[in-house]
Amino acid sequence: MALTSFNIDERTDRTLEELKAHFGASSKAEIVRKAVAFLKVAKDAEQPDGSVIIKKDGNEEVRVIVK
Repeated sequence: MALTSFNIDERTDRTLEELKAHFGASSKAEIVRKAVAFLKVAKDAEQPDGSVIIKKDGNEEVRVIVK
């Protein structure tokens, strides 16, 4: 496995910790891997206008601009 390191700000660190607790992850690196996998799914589902449509609560659709 490749080793990568980077600096993050306090807000991002808190978010990583929050997500780590929510998902029961063993490390922040695991959360980063999940985030990259999710972004790949978003890329594959991206609409021509650069948005992704997320369905929630049954039929409610939320359009998120990712590009």
